[in-house]
Amino acid sequence: MDIPETEPITMEHFSKAHTQLLRERNTHTEHLVTNIRRDRRFEALLMKIASRDDGVAFNLDNEIINALATYGVIGEGADGLCEIINPIYQYRVMQTFKPAVNGLEQDYLPEDTRAGFKDYLASDGQIQMEALLDNFRDFIARAGFRVLQVPETPREYVGQHLLFAYLEQFVQIIGGMMYLEVQTGRGRIDILILHHQKKYIVETKIWGGAMRYAAGKAQLARYVKLEAAEAGYYVVFDHRKVPEPRVETEILDGSTIRSYVIPVIQECPSS
Repeated sequence: MDIPETEPITMEHFSKAHTQLLRERNTHTEHLVTNIRRDRRFEALLMKIASRDDGVAFNLDNEIINALATYGVIGEGADGLCEIINPIYQYRVMQTFKPAVNGLEQDYLPEDTRAGFKDYLASDGQIQMEALLDNFRDFIARAGFRVLQVPETPREYVGQHLLFAYLEQFVQIIGGMMYLEVQTGRGRIDILILHHQKKYIVETKIWGGAMRYAAGKAQLARYVKLEAAEAGYYVVFDHRKVPEPRVETEILDGSTIRSYVIPVIQECPSS
């Protein structure tokens, strides 16, 4: 960026450089994208690693794990599980497998929208995160079985794909920044949105039982406290045949946690 040696490096510089790394095409990212597209099986494994719900043991005797490790895409974490090497790679992985058009964009917003995504900005310019995620929950309900028709997306991860695409479009429109897999303390935040000097933390999971649901909320509360954010937002996708949708707001360890359990339809309706 040719920043003079006498000039301090600021968050503005960092944000500009980060945005460039996320969007530009260069030899390095070309190699990354080429490598993760070599085998169709790579997508499902990388999405499972990215979700971190169960984790995937780092086992070089496994053909797919060994290939991705050889390409420098994944490595072994301190817990013995696979992890994508860095957050920039994770973003590019998500971008690579995200359809250019998912066919549901026209359903992101309700029919009575006034200013599109800007409806979810308060008068002081702050994000109305609760209303934004309430609308995402409603969008998934509006889309119904059509979420299963999103091209080239594994069904078990379609919820995360759609949330990523929805938030990314929102952030671009309002001029904010979105970061994936942000290191904080001894953990990593799934999604961190920065706008007008405020932090908005979003964690996503796939439903894995009541104990995991509670553990995920407690983990998010720790992240909110570490980052001194006002609240945390927990989005859990329920793929069960008989899902249990819920929305709840709680105070955990002094942090406000807004939780969603969102059903994801498993089958198209019979003709």
